[in-house]
Amino acid sequence: MNTFVGFPFHRVAFALLLSLLGHALLIWQWPEFELTDQFKGQPLEAQLAPLPKVKKKIILHKPEKKQLRQTPTSAKSATTALDTGNSFASTVSPALTIAETITPPPVHASYSPPLLPKQAQLTFAVQYGSGGFKVGEVKHTLENRNGHYTLHAETQTTGVVNLFRSYRLTQTSTGSVSKLGLRPESYDETKTDNSGKHSSSARFDWTNNIIHFANDSSKPLLDQAQDILSLSYHLSQMPLNFETFPIALSNGRSINPYFIAVGEETTISTVLGELKAIPLRKVQSTNEDGLIIWLALEYRLLPVKIQYLDKSGEITANMLITDIRVSDE
Repeated sequence: MNTFVGFPFHRVAFALLLSLLGHALLIWQWPEFELTDQFKGQPLEAQLAPLPKVKKKIILHKPEKKQLRQTPTSAKSATTALDTGNSFASTVSPALTIAETITPPPVHASYSPPLLPKQAQLTFAVQYGSGGFKVGEVKHTLENRNGHYTLHAETQTTGVVNLFRSYRLTQTSTGSVSKLGLRPESYDETKTDNSGKHSSSARFDWTNNIIHFANDSSKPLLDQAQDILSLSYHLSQMPLNFETFPIALSNGRSINPYFIAVGEETTISTVLGELKAIPLRKVQSTNEDGLIIWLALEYRLLPVKIQYLDKSGEITANMLITDIRVSDE
């Protein structure tokens, strides 16, 4: 039926229905961009897949052995806050400002990691696969006070996606901060989707070198252990002057050893502009999911892009920065 102005509303309604059905087909395979139980590592002696050959090697600095654990130098200040019923203003000081870029250190100069901000909020758009179709949003908030940190992240579907498959993942990591990086003490996550609510947690007992899980199981606490939320921020505090280095990673249900490979400096396109970043890739063994984290040189090596890959190397989800706010007050 046409209206008095001759506009065919029935055609528009039919086109809208086709669009919603098309989105539903994509959303049906909504990527769970957390590390799942199948993200199990092989022993450290497992076969390692080398990074692609590059023209120029990214090594910020190769210090002498006695310098490998140097204390970070002073520097001026340069997924979540969307917790249930709370706004960002209620969890992070209004002193937060849009992050100003800082000059990255020369590649071959003496280098110490930048100081972790006292407060930070990072917002990411979540895209399905390698395309630009936005399916959700992730918000990270960081509190770093008196040698202790709290990281909170909330991931949720947005827009039309939420009509077909509602998904929310809340994560919290707490622990201490030192010149060696982050040392988690607890990790908790709650995932809510169409199938219900699911929770998991891990407690890091560094005194007895044991990690305890919510199901009353426990495992030996491996060196350099991180949880999946603290990992990105811990990497920002490392010298990154190695080609590869070991890491142990827990998703709240298990813990496994991996290797992280430092890639070549690259430029990524974001709504904040072109950002120089260093990619860090989890070395992907056979039948193992992949992970790549880009740390921005102009933004204190904070994470600005995270990709999750399936066992074949195909991108399943892409997190890209849309806003960074930091404060040292």
